[in-house]
Amino acid sequence: MSEEFLPPPRLSNSSPDQEVTRSSGSTSDLIIPNLSSHSESDPFPVDYVSEDSSSLQSFADRRDETDPDYEPPQESASNSSKPRVTVSTYLPCKLDELAPELERSSAGMESQARAFTALFGVLHKNGIVEKKYVVPRSRLESSFRRDGHRRIEDLANRCPEAIFFDGKEDKNIRLSFKDPTTGKMVHSNGKRSHYSVVEQPSAVPLGMFVPERSTGQGIALGLYLYLEKRKISLQNLRCIGGDNTSANSGYQGGAFREFELLLGRPLQRSLCILHQVELPLRQLYIHYGGGTQAPGTFTGPLGDLIMSSSIWTKPIRVYKTIGKDFPRLDRKTLDNMSDDASLMYKYCIAVETGIHDNFVYRKISNCSTARWITFGTRILRIYLTEGIALNAHATECLERLVSFIVNVYYKVFANVKYKSSLIDAPSHLYDQIRLTKENCQPSEQQVVFKSIQINSYMAHPEAIIIAMLGDKKKEVRQKAVMIIKTVLASEAYVRHIENESGVRRLKKVRQYIKPMINFSCRSYHELVRTKYQKVKGPDNPPKKLVYQTYNNEWEPVTIPPLIRDMTITELERFHDKPMEIKIPCHSQTVEHTVALVSQATQRRRTEDTQLMNVLQVSSARKNFKGKVTHRRFAETENSENAQLPLKKSKLRLEDSDFNRVLYK
Repeated sequence: MSEEFLPPPRLSNSSPDQEVTRSSGSTSDLIIPNLSSHSESDPFPVDYVSEDSSSLQSFADRRDETDPDYEPPQESASNSSKPRVTVSTYLPCKLDELAPELERSSAGMESQARAFTALFGVLHKNGIVEKKYVVPRSRLESSFRRDGHRRIEDLANRCPEAIFFDGKEDKNIRLSFKDPTTGKMVHSNGKRSHYSVVEQPSAVPLGMFVPERSTGQGIALGLYLYLEKRKISLQNLRCIGGDNTSANSGYQGGAFREFELLLGRPLQRSLCILHQVELPLRQLYIHYGGGTQAPGTFTGPLGDLIMSSSIWTKPIRVYKTIGKDFPRLDRKTLDNMSDDASLMYKYCIAVETGIHDNFVYRKISNCSTARWITFGTRILRIYLTEGIALNAHATECLERLVSFIVNVYYKVFANVKYKSSLIDAPSHLYDQIRLTKENCQPSEQQVVFKSIQINSYMAHPEAIIIAMLGDKKKEVRQKAVMIIKTVLASEAYVRHIENESGVRRLKKVRQYIKPMINFSCRSYHELVRTKYQKVKGPDNPPKKLVYQTYNNEWEPVTIPPLIRDMTITELERFHDKPMEIKIPCHSQTVEHTVALVSQATQRRRTEDTQLMNVLQVSSARKNFKGKVTHRRFAETENSENAQLPLKKSKLRLEDSDFNRVLYK
């Protein structure tokens, strides 16, 4: 018997007379055998019993009599205290604990059962287990359901501070429902709009719901009823977030507004700043004659090249460098970014410095109109490619797009990924305006500024006040507290007038109207024009602070809901210490959950099993991100002492000229 095979799991607290039995309530509980007679000289224990044998049958019994270490088996007076060896004996944990990782593998239950059965067949062939065990599919399904029901029950204990949601129409999904006339289950394929819900800042999926209507009122009602169904507490909810679509952000009938009316109180808004960063790139491409006809289909002078399936295989030409002062990211930040984002970062470095490496021959993902980062990467690859014949208009279009990507788009994108707190959202918007004025032509500035104005939600005074409270400069934080005191004084006066006259003037839930952006601003807290207005009333009324909206009207500045419950004393503490908020200013986590929901609807039929799949796969990804490699496994096992030798190719890349300019 080869000594390279590891023995089955060791029992730490056991005695020879201790009886280990299986509980009747679970079919996947561990049953650990008695290993008290195991010695270091013998790689296998000597007191394992078979599942179908009542007498002692050790590994020594199966040794050949010609073996010099062979000893005849000894008869035992009683075998009632010997443990019963089953499939669970040889597993390091319960099957319930393996359910999230098994669901992440995207393999069917039948495939998983066959894999386990084949594994025990190999172990039996090598003498590690005593017989061929068969792991039935039903056992894996019961483990999946037990773990899934436990995770669904845990949702009732959640009390989120912020909730983000996003929706997608899934087609050709598996549907199961009960026919009201016959009472039988009907299985069919169809399409349905699923909205995914995520708790922030913990990034824990709370599930998904299907609204009756895709309007703002229907989405808000569906979200509210789903949270009530799962018994998720909304007592501490202070923020809501999502995309910038009008169905969500409309100030009259948007989902955010309707959900606030259902709650009876305002919520802080966190609209995805990454959509704000990407939309000007799309409008600039349309400005130069391009466009989109269908998802992933581009038209215009560069349309065919953008959709090319082999552009990354072309040789690299000698090109003119474009860009200056491009920020360098450290290794940790770059490793936490997606493969598409890190690849585009390397292309930007290559365009700015004129130095490239073998990454230029890596495959680039297909373009998507939902995320334009692969579009930008393909534009940069076209600029580096040799042997492409373009006319004068197409060449100008290509160079201007490359300049915008390197000097504006990716700089802001990298800053958002590096500083993703809700406090940093207005500063990212200001950086986008500043970089556009520095690097774009007047006609391009007009296109970009129009796109920014349409999605100017994160320039709202509530977002700016939160950003000022978290500013590093003390004078900015003091100015924010002074603004809050002014707003509180005017609101208190209006409320006093209401109580005396009986006429309600102050709205309980304010309307979140996007502002008119001041593009000549010199800092982020000057993004919006404000002024003081007199309040009508007796007894020397205080002045009211108002801001200019996108339709050239003036609306009163309101207190951010995140700090509405704070006292003046608590607010004045921000004079000495900046405010800290972990709620993100983008919705990428929600988009990851949307992808999980789409996969779950293809694999599972019922709503509960789909939710189980989403919760389990999300948990498995959170515990171990990325791919399983030998290096990562060694670092996980012993992060302090694991020093594996690098391959020669890796050493060559570390010493290359490109890697010297790649990192911070």
